[in-house]
Amino acid sequence: MFTFKDGVICGADLGGGIYDGILEYSPINSELSGNITFSLKGGGTTITGAYTDLPVSYDTFVRLKTPVDFPPFHSLETLSGPVNVRFEKVRSL
Repeated sequence: MFTFKDGVICGADLGGGIYDGILEYSPINSELSGNITFSLKGGGTTITGAYTDLPVSYDTFVRLKTPVDFPPFHSLETLSGPVNVRFEKVRSL
């Protein structure tokens, strides 16, 4: 699950991964872009199924078109493989 507010994106996945980053909006391109840091404690399995004995942390560049009426899933390329994410507004913050 991800939360967007005031340029910050953060969240977690079922594999125990933590996502934390900053997104900036470009009205010229109608897109959000920025870096998201993915972190996983040692002894965990990523959402893509990769197991690690050691803690991992890496940055992933993200570019998302707006308005945020994406197709059902959006693919993010990460070092451990592609991660399919779904964006759905639950409520306003």
